[in-house]
Amino acid sequence: MSPMISDGNVGLKGTHIFAKYTEQINPKNQGNPFIEALPNRVDISTFIDALYSAPPMDSKYNNLCIEDRLELVQQIRPDFWLPLPSHYDKYRNLYTMIKMGYQSRNPMHAMYNRQFAVGWDEIFKSGIDENGANLAGNVQTAQSLVEIAINGYGKTQIYERMLTKLFPQVIHHSEYQGRALTQTQLVWLKVECPYNKSVGTFCKSFYAEVDKLLGTNFYERYAEKPGTIDKLVIRLIKTVAQVNLGVLVIDEIQKIQKAYSGGEEDMIDFITQLVNTLGVPVILIGSYKALYLFKDSLANTRKCLPNGYAENISGYMLEDSWEWNHFIENLWDLQYTKTYTEVTPEIKKAMHFYSMGIPDIAVKLFIHIQSLTIVNGGDERIRVSYIREVSERSLNLVQPIFNRIRSGDPTAYKELDDIKPDWVPLNGYIKEASHRITVHGSLAEEHARVLQEKRKEEILAKLTEFALQLVQSSTDAEVLANKVYDASSGMGDITLMFGQIARLVVDNADYTQVVTKSNIIKSTEELPKKKVVKKVKPELKHDDIRYVVQVGHRKGLTTEEALEEKGYIRGVDELLDIIS
Repeated sequence: MSPMISDGNVGLKGTHIFAKYTEQINPKNQGNPFIEALPNRVDISTFIDALYSAPPMDSKYNNLCIEDRLELVQQIRPDFWLPLPSHYDKYRNLYTMIKMGYQSRNPMHAMYNRQFAVGWDEIFKSGIDENGANLAGNVQTAQSLVEIAINGYGKTQIYERMLTKLFPQVIHHSEYQGRALTQTQLVWLKVECPYNKSVGTFCKSFYAEVDKLLGTNFYERYAEKPGTIDKLVIRLIKTVAQVNLGVLVIDEIQKIQKAYSGGEEDMIDFITQLVNTLGVPVILIGSYKALYLFKDSLANTRKCLPNGYAENISGYMLEDSWEWNHFIENLWDLQYTKTYTEVTPEIKKAMHFYSMGIPDIAVKLFIHIQSLTIVNGGDERIRVSYIREVSERSLNLVQPIFNRIRSGDPTAYKELDDIKPDWVPLNGYIKEASHRITVHGSLAEEHARVLQEKRKEEILAKLTEFALQLVQSSTDAEVLANKVYDASSGMGDITLMFGQIARLVVDNADYTQVVTKSNIIKSTEELPKKKVVKKVKPELKHDDIRYVVQVGHRKGLTTEEALEEKGYIRGVDELLDIIS
């Protein structure tokens, strides 16, 4: 297979190759020329070597004149790219998505041709049945992915690099296993969302990109034809089927934000149908401005999304993370100063503070710092004071934004939604979503808090439900549940927490008088004594929880054991299954 390069044009282009088939281990992939023609999966070492890039470095450059060295410093931003372990995970997902998407589109199977005979317009209109099969009876295997990240994270660049350097873009087939196979396989295509947010304009962009790559005339045939949204989509789906597209990457999805009435729903519905009906994997890439999709269009249609649907949400790098240290240490090696300055903990801390751990901002900051150091002359050592000076002067527009984020300003997201998302709707979405959501970087901490809060609500609901079996008042039940939960910060065994609630009730016959707003039990260890009452207590019924506990105590059982014996407390495994 010939080496793969990108020509660097605005329209992302890869290479054309002639098909060479590789035997597959997975039976699902065997006998499928579209899969067998794909390159073999690379290991992480090869992945890093293929994607890593850096500006030209040579010791002689450090002795060049000021102007030449300043020019080399400017070369850092376009040339420096550092692959990270999390990038390799994205490559794994991308590779698997492409292969699985082709499993249901094998040109050697009768089903492949049957779909063309039935007609893609009819298939699209009919959608899929309860078993996931389209009108032709084919069950698609495509997956889809949403990649949302902070601006400056490099979300678009990582997919561009993976696609252009590790996959051919077009594979030309002529013969397979002695049979003629005159098929063109468009492995991947990247298209940006249009500024006017319409599906029609998106389709035009799609046709233009395909025609540039394959020399076809789809734009001339379809682009200017009028029609409803459905007709526009049907035409595009026919094109996608004819070129055997492996994966469609749609970038800048935040551009469909605040669309005209129905605009965003049309686009999301189109993407969902493309994945479900035709079986083409789709990757959506966007900034935090696209997060409204989570609580609106995308959230509303998630039940129609394929089983393989997933979302990645990434924030800035944390100061004490391995990724930040690895990134800044590699960036710091790119020095064109007369004297090399070692990176120190103080430098790392200052760089993170003034860049907020955003890779693109950190690179820009480093370029300005190094340029200032060279211009100032002397020994040309980079100082922490330079980092502060440059950030306040050259990056003065972003520092007020960063300060608002550091201060915890709750209104910051309304104006700074490219850097700080609105966690209120996002948290609610994460709690409700049934598909896989992976959160990276600074957002991982927020995500952990969301999951902890979600677990707290589930546990409190179970504790309250149990307490309501013992007391008459829902208010008392909630007080009991919260008190027992707080005593262990939610980390206690839930069965033991049930037992603690029961002890509180059993040892306080007139519980409603013990638990009041002004007399809350301080801890489960300080259990109140029985309240003395003058009137004779009625005999307890045998199914009364107090009677169960008393009998258990006489038999030498603990409160928890007595309740478990009578079925008042369910087993730990059963309860964990309920809240998981």
